[in-house]
Amino acid sequence: MAWTKLTENWSENLQAIARRFPHVSAQMLDPLKGELMEISRVIAQTHDLTEPEAREELENFIDLPSLAREAVDFRSHDAATIAATSPHKDLHHPRS
Repeated sequence: MAWTKLTENWSENLQAIARRFPHVSAQMLDPLKGELMEISRVIAQTHDLTEPEAREELENFIDLPSLAREAVDFRSHDAATIAATSPHKDLHHPRS
């Protein structure tokens, strides 16, 4: 999920951030909507992290839904489908 998508549904995503970083409350972060650096600073101060560590954790958290969707998409392709659509399908199943 891109940072802009996160802020589009701020109230719901704010609750998810507060669940992921339990030492901050939604009330602490709500006024910081769209301020990645400020949110990272608050997370760093409340979770004994450096600001770069907090920013990295927050960015990883934001990217998790996108990565999960990609993993599901990848798993939905079984070996037979992959082999059938491969540009090198003759290499997968050589003819006798």
